[in-house]
Amino acid sequence: MQTTDTESPKKNTPSQKPEQSGISAPFLDVTILCKVVDNFGDIGVVFRLSRALSDFPNISLRIITDNLRAFSLLSPGINPGADEQFFNGWQIFNWNASDACLSAFTKNPPHLIIECFQCGRPEWLDRLLFDIKIPNIARIIMLDYLTAEPYAETFHCLKSLTRSARVQKVNFMPGFTPKTGGLILDRQFLKSLQPDKGGACPSLPSNPLRSFACPLPPLLGDTPKTPQEPSFNILFFSYPQNHTPVINAIQTFSKNAGCPVKVLLAQGAGFDSFKSAYKSAQKKNSPSGKTSFSLFELPFLSQTDWDALMCRTPLLFIRGEDSLSRACLCGVPFIWNAYPQSDDYQLVKVQALLDRMRPHFPTELFEKTEACWLTYNGAQGNLNSAITNFLLSYAELRPCFEDFSRSLLQNGDLAANLVEFMTKISSHS
Repeated sequence: MQTTDTESPKKNTPSQKPEQSGISAPFLDVTILCKVVDNFGDIGVVFRLSRALSDFPNISLRIITDNLRAFSLLSPGINPGADEQFFNGWQIFNWNASDACLSAFTKNPPHLIIECFQCGRPEWLDRLLFDIKIPNIARIIMLDYLTAEPYAETFHCLKSLTRSARVQKVNFMPGFTPKTGGLILDRQFLKSLQPDKGGACPSLPSNPLRSFACPLPPLLGDTPKTPQEPSFNILFFSYPQNHTPVINAIQTFSKNAGCPVKVLLAQGAGFDSFKSAYKSAQKKNSPSGKTSFSLFELPFLSQTDWDALMCRTPLLFIRGEDSLSRACLCGVPFIWNAYPQSDDYQLVKVQALLDRMRPHFPTELFEKTEACWLTYNGAQGNLNSAITNFLLSYAELRPCFEDFSRSLLQNGDLAANLVEFMTKISSHS
């Protein structure tokens, strides 16, 4: 990639909006591009970013995506069959509706384009930018995948060349340090992070784990009034693999928990493989046909409900970029299943995040976390033992994850940093 110089924006704290941090608020015309590659992760980030950007004044937002069905599942109310629609104050376009899109964007040319996750641009948009040649300068902001690798700091705000001086491109990197754009701290998620003032979870002393036992949130029960026994809940969301070692580790953990343990199994690619392994464990435990923990199959949840569930669940097995970023902010122990890549490159990404977390952990607890995460993601080792050691250290690990979460909140909000950056580059003629 050909690059030139950098422009580093000033950081905003989670509570700051542009007008609060001394940033003027001119009108910003923003177009977001998204192709859905990995289930709902890509469009999930775009939906979260769009909601966060909408909290700032004077922003006109257009979203172009190739998978409106996935978008509509995350946010009921979106019409998956429409070429063009208005929703939540946004104008949403079907990536493949070339004629409708070209007509709309010719009449109202794009100024700021956020190209998410190296998705490229629709052919009709490239034609508009480089062949028809819109009257204004278009600035393309390459919003990359979240990574803890060192290159995130190097590439952040780094410019790239295009084949036209009137189309300018620059990188914007999410990340885990002050030298990146940070994580999205959207208002709805920060609200979910707050303790439930409607009624605290019951404290059950005599075992440290019992103090984290709660009923399922009302959105998952038959009715909000359904009486439920408090349980230590584990949210499970992963890629397909052999989950037998995970189930064995959870069984060992549940026998030591001092309260019922319940796994909340999320819809997605790893749903069937976990359920199959769970049924095999039940058969192995015959004649009782029971495991030491129960399984609750979750329905597909909107992003708002998913956030609320993550923030109320004391232990997380997660995958995907959006869920990873939320888990990091939740302040509870979690195990990350990175997207499997050729030559086991996912281990590089896992190790990079572990290295960012290392300062927040005592050596012994970090080594348990590192062994668990790496083995879970394909490194050599005894997976059952690695996960068991992690789970049995839950009470000691929780303050470490809380400290890591606090450090990320202090890095500032990606949406606020992005608005400041767009405001700055828009002021350049």
